[in-house]
Amino acid sequence: MAIDPDITPLLDGLSARLAALEAAPAGTPADLLPVTARVSALEDRLSAMAVALAATGASGPEGSADPVTLPTGYRRAGDFRRARGDAADWAVDELIMTTWLGGAGTMGDPSLCQWESAGSVLLKHVDGTPPRSGVLQLNRPAPATGPWGALLEVVDPGAVCAFFTYAQTAREFDFELIKKDGQPVWAVGIHMPKAGGGTVSSQKVLVPLAAGVHRYEIAQDAEAVTFRIDGAQVARFTPADVPGATWETETPMQILCSVEHHGAWAGWEAADYAGGAALRLHALRA
Repeated sequence: MAIDPDITPLLDGLSARLAALEAAPAGTPADLLPVTARVSALEDRLSAMAVALAATGASGPEGSADPVTLPTGYRRAGDFRRARGDAADWAVDELIMTTWLGGAGTMGDPSLCQWESAGSVLLKHVDGTPPRSGVLQLNRPAPATGPWGALLEVVDPGAVCAFFTYAQTAREFDFELIKKDGQPVWAVGIHMPKAGGGTVSSQKVLVPLAAGVHRYEIAQDAEAVTFRIDGAQVARFTPADVPGATWETETPMQILCSVEHHGAWAGWEAADYAGGAALRLHALRA
């Protein structure tokens, strides 16, 4: 198979730089910036090729086109204009592969966002110090109230696979995959800000994990935050569930998908994290 001529210079430059590093005398400080830049450019080019293949309907290594039917208002993950967090143009890029440390101590690693020819993306988790994960943030004006949604498939449970919304006020609505009594289940809950700082958290509602692709949706109005899976309500929270909190409905919210390393509360053990985990995002409500 011939190599794409647009990629050849990137490969040649990478090969030359690696050869120069190998030939350097022992103890010579290594300047990895040129290598990092070339790898980043190669990653961007390969991602663009995957999108182009998906647009033509060509099958990739996974086989045929994605059979998932999109609900009204949803877009495939691969149809968003995406960028690495350290190179994003926040004025135009839509889906950001984060490169910063998340709130759970997981470092966003764009190389763990594996874009597939069908238009989906596989977010993977790798244990370490710090743990690394594919983490996606939707960069677009987001409403203060829902609905928000994602088509998700838990491919490999073993960490906190998450779909959640977050506002600068610390208001947060969560689907988080935890381990309870040896089984992966969704922990569904909300966090609301309170006067003077901090948050009030609801009790978590546990929902069994079903295999395959499902539609996960969150909506808030003046009275409640409602969580649904495939259109069926699985949890509903009102101001009474977060006593002392401010029922905030004004601040726009971000949408994020991730695979995170959490504390003991989540139930995942060292062996689970070490074995890896993966979450496939097919589409987002946009």
